[in-house]
Amino acid sequence: MDQKIQKIVAATVSKKIIIFFDGYCILCNKTVDFLISKDEKQKFLFATLQSKTATNILNEIGFQEKQNKNLNTIVYFKNGTFKIKSNAVIDILSELGGVYQFTKIFYLIPLFLRDLIYDQIATKRYKWFGKKTTCRILNPNKYTRIIN
Repeated sequence: MDQKIQKIVAATVSKKIIIFFDGYCILCNKTVDFLISKDEKQKFLFATLQSKTATNILNEIGFQEKQNKNLNTIVYFKNGTFKIKSNAVIDILSELGGVYQFTKIFYLIPLFLRDLIYDQIATKRYKWFGKKTTCRILNPNKYTRIIN
């Protein structure tokens, strides 16, 4: 594993969470902006699924969906393990603390139903929210939170 990947994996062990997202998806980018604004403890780091960093880390942890070029999921990576789809969304929001901790109540809904809804949104996200022609442009103020 190269030094950059080792550093990123080490960051997750030290309580940092990496969120992998579709860098072309407008909904996904707006979600990242929202999370950065609400993440007062700066727990989250972000990487686009299209980045070399994502490819290296996801391959290292055995995440198969990236190899299939299916970018219809968000990936939550913490302490060497990952969650996807609705489980990722619930854990990401609950990590924000405060009122967002109540999102854990959605674990009472069966996974297949939660992921069915997630998949419907993920499949139609470009149609509903749009798609960028280039991957996310790094904002200098937020650059330290985005690893690519």
